[in-house]
Amino acid sequence: MTSSAWLESLADLVCISVEAYSAMGPFGFRYRQDDEDWELIVYPTPVELMGGSEDGALVHSGFSLDIQFLLSRFEQVTAVQWLTHDFGVSEPEGPQLSIEGIYQGHNIWLRVLAEPPPNEPPGLQLKVLP
Repeated sequence: MTSSAWLESLADLVCISVEAYSAMGPFGFRYRQDDEDWELIVYPTPVELMGGSEDGALVHSGFSLDIQFLLSRFEQVTAVQWLTHDFGVSEPEGPQLSIEGIYQGHNIWLRVLAEPPPNEPPGLQLKVLP
């Protein structure tokens, strides 16, 4: 399996673990490899409101995440944390779930962000009724 295929399958698992509270853009993801270790960041893309008094505003939906389902897909989990604030990374990313472990034979640090990273373009445009 190519590296992108297993990463995409993990990102897909995050997506099917989510229940959105309102209209939500598709999830985006970023990844990087450092030797044998991988980092995958998954996040909701913003929704751009079209029309009405909020025309052009970028919003994001709250959501719930089935953590038990997600953890059950890992071969091994070594750490799980909920981070409520930025923790010193170069790009602030806000609240997030952090899971470290082994997925499909790969060392992975999965981070599921509660909000999109700064400057993330909208993934969905939503018409607002007047």
